[in-house]
Amino acid sequence: MKSSHGFTLIEVIITVTLIAIAAAMFVAYMGTSLTQSPVSSGLVAKQYALIQEMELITSQYRQEINSGTLNLNNFKTSYVDINPYVDAANTVFTTLNSGTYLTQQVLVVTLKNDDQTVMSIFTQ
Repeated sequence: MKSSHGFTLIEVIITVTLIAIAAAMFVAYMGTSLTQSPVSSGLVAKQYALIQEMELITSQYRQEINSGTLNLNNFKTSYVDINPYVDAANTVFTTLNSGTYLTQQVLVVTLKNDDQTVMSIFTQ
């Protein structure tokens, strides 16, 4: 009887071919995920920066509401206009008239960073 100690050449070639096919499928499947992942994290970081700035503006708004000294004109010039993320073209201060029932001042603050936008509405 003959004893075998190892693999035949055909078994080695088939194994290497299967590993190469599996590696090619893995690279094709995961390739874009791995190469595009820094883009997603950068977008999340920019969105977080906008949300953080809006939270600072909102906390100042709440402080002025609680102290009873809120004036939307002063609030806009003191806290909103100095912010580097403010989209001045879309940040408006207007008086809302809805028929004869309500007249109210409204400040719509829009923060913009590249292609992301955060918007809040503040009232008197």
